[in-house]
Amino acid sequence: MIFYDFDLFAPSPYVVRMFAAEKGLKLERKIIDLLTRENRRAPFTTEISPLGELPAVQLDDGTALTEITAICEYLEEIHPEPPLIGSTPLERAETRMWVRRIDQKIAEPMGEGFSAAEGREFFESDHKDSVLITKTILPPEAGPALKAKAREKIIWMDGQLEGRQFVCGDRFTLADIYLYCYLQFGEHQGQPIPTETLWMRDFFDRMKARSTAWHGEGGSLE
Repeated sequence: MIFYDFDLFAPSPYVVRMFAAEKGLKLERKIIDLLTRENRRAPFTTEISPLGELPAVQLDDGTALTEITAICEYLEEIHPEPPLIGSTPLERAETRMWVRRIDQKIAEPMGEGFSAAEGREFFESDHKDSVLITKTILPPEAGPALKAKAREKIIWMDGQLEGRQFVCGDRFTLADIYLYCYLQFGEHQGQPIPTETLWMRDFFDRMKARSTAWHGEGGSLE
């Protein structure tokens, strides 16, 4: 299995990387050059990821898988221990519920807010090259609203999780990894953890202390 990754910290591929590491799996990494847009052109877009997005893995038989949850679900199926999605139908449903909330309510608006603001010039340059798979960029005025949406949901989630050790209670799961990676992204891209969210800050600090967490320099354009 080949895991396609960036050298820069990007939250989406790092979710998979951290998920695998927490399972004790060492993935064979193939670095894709973000700055030259290797991920947005052939052969990557024709053979691995038609949307030009990471994360992506290529299995030994040549099959390519993309999308965070699909890849993590696959890894859970072939390496069930330790369970990071769940050991029972209820545990798996709870984890997937929170992953969906984090993805839709926090990760997506946070990423789109960055693309409409700080990352705008970089992503707009893709549209000047006809061979690149481009990313839809929302108007500049959408940036603050999207960031506000993500912030609002972080505050909401902070209240929901008060008193818990992890997102799913005492179970460490994909939901924790997903949330941590996007909080990490926000910390370095102008969307810091709201000061009033005491649980969220404590959670982030505890996640950051894990050996599998990101300990490099911040910075990403994805």
